[in-house]
Amino acid sequence: MSIEGSGGMHVIVTGASSGIGEVIARTLAAGGCRLTIAARRIDKLEALAKDINPSGKRVIAVPTDVTKPEDLQRLVARATAIHGRVDALVNNAGWRSSQFKWWEMSQAEAALAVQTNLEAVIELTRLVLPDMLEHRSGSIINIGSVQGRIAMSSLYSASKFGVRGFSLSLRRELRGTGVNVSLVSPGFIRTADSKGSRGLPRPTPEVVARAVQHVLEHPRSEVFVPAWYGVLVALEPFFPGLADSLVSRINATKYGETL
Repeated sequence: MSIEGSGGMHVIVTGASSGIGEVIARTLAAGGCRLTIAARRIDKLEALAKDINPSGKRVIAVPTDVTKPEDLQRLVARATAIHGRVDALVNNAGWRSSQFKWWEMSQAEAALAVQTNLEAVIELTRLVLPDMLEHRSGSIINIGSVQGRIAMSSLYSASKFGVRGFSLSLRRELRGTGVNVSLVSPGFIRTADSKGSRGLPRPTPEVVARAVQHVLEHPRSEVFVPAWYGVLVALEPFFPGLADSLVSRINATKYGETL
């Protein structure tokens, strides 16, 4: 599926009000896509939509809490009513707590990891998939994480391991249907709220946005961003002690203590 040859494919991007999601939205809009952007922070979302497309004809903003099924249903309904069928879905919305000892959180806060990072991905995919299958065309792009391969943070890694399992298995289930599923797995990325990755370079979100744009045109099962993280992923099962040391250093940087 080519962006340039699509006549302006319609893409839903969640978590688009800031960080990686904002840059993905800007990159895809610059590439000619029509966008439905979603996030909870409506003020930032609407400002982004107006900045990207002042006329409001190619980019619409839909306030969405991805943990609420009714919001996801409204998002898809609004998107299709304005822009027509959904050609691609970028599941980018994510949860990450700054609290190290997750067991000291409330049950509700701890549950947000799975609800936001995994359950919302599954539900929003379920909502757009039937129409894609009917037209035998479409792309599902899920933003995973290297922490879905190298465990570092209990709740976050658990949810991202789930996203990886869902993405790769769904890709196999949909073989031959014309619907592609790709997983984009970033490592440490420099955003306004990112913390502690001493010793590892942190590229800007543009590298993730370029990867999303690339897999829209050239679908792949999984892409690591930056690509050299793939080497760490390949080595980790053989040298788990290195990952143990890395996680200890990162936790010490972030929290000033280790368990």
